[in-house]
Amino acid sequence: MRVDRFCHTPCRQERLWLAGFRADQARRLCRWLRELKPEHARLSEVGLVRDVRGPFGLRRENQRADVKLTFYRSRITDVIRRSNDLRFSKVAEQTIAGIEAEARVDTGGFYIQVGATFMTTNKVCDESAAVMADSQEGCVPNCVKYGFPSGYLPTQATPKTSANWTVGGRFLDRRLDVGGRLIYHGAYDNPFFEHQVDLPWQQQIQSYAFNVPYTWATIVTADAYARFRVGDRLSAELVGTNLNNRYFADPLTRSLMPVPGRTVRVILTGRFRRSPEFRPRRR
Repeated sequence: MRVDRFCHTPCRQERLWLAGFRADQARRLCRWLRELKPEHARLSEVGLVRDVRGPFGLRRENQRADVKLTFYRSRITDVIRRSNDLRFSKVAEQTIAGIEAEARVDTGGFYIQVGATFMTTNKVCDESAAVMADSQEGCVPNCVKYGFPSGYLPTQATPKTSANWTVGGRFLDRRLDVGGRLIYHGAYDNPFFEHQVDLPWQQQIQSYAFNVPYTWATIVTADAYARFRVGDRLSAELVGTNLNNRYFADPLTRSLMPVPGRTVRVILTGRFRRSPEFRPRRR
């Protein structure tokens, strides 16, 4: 179990933009800056790790079998955000919570590893921000998923569900390691944003016009690898990524550049040892 607390004090640029700085308002600015609250994060995590080598009959030192389950929750108050007109502002709070699970079995020759994450909560709450996002219709709730449309928090969304599966084996006295990996990311899910997109253009919130969140469909990619240890100092590796040649933008990055397509790499690694007779020349 772990509980952490952090404070982030706005930097000088954030302070000036938060205050809407103007030269004729310096006195009000100084008073406002003294009252400015920092971001305050409260992080809690509870984990359970269990050794399950017994049920699998694994007794040797190089054999592993275990499961791990983690629950996490993060609550941040006075969150600093940036709007689509490049101004900084604050929202009351953001809460992120989820579950992570991982399991592995390694017999020394054959191994398999499975991991998954499920985000149960990612919401931002602020009554004033909800009113300002749609002051005419008032259709924006006080708490929204990922963030309000007038800020850049929605563009920081991550997949609600992700999973990976790795399986492989070691051969030739553990000199050859061959395996494959499947990676899964769930599709972008934001009911409020999807509802806005389906409305006629005249009824849509205009804040989204220059601040459209990154979205993605369900993503499944396949990788494979083979590593061969030639000797004590030389090894070769053949790696293939995105073997099913999917075209998508990685949801874990903040870029709309697509990931590389089907890629195959060959890697040679050599380690050199200096001769004991070598003596560096002194100047």
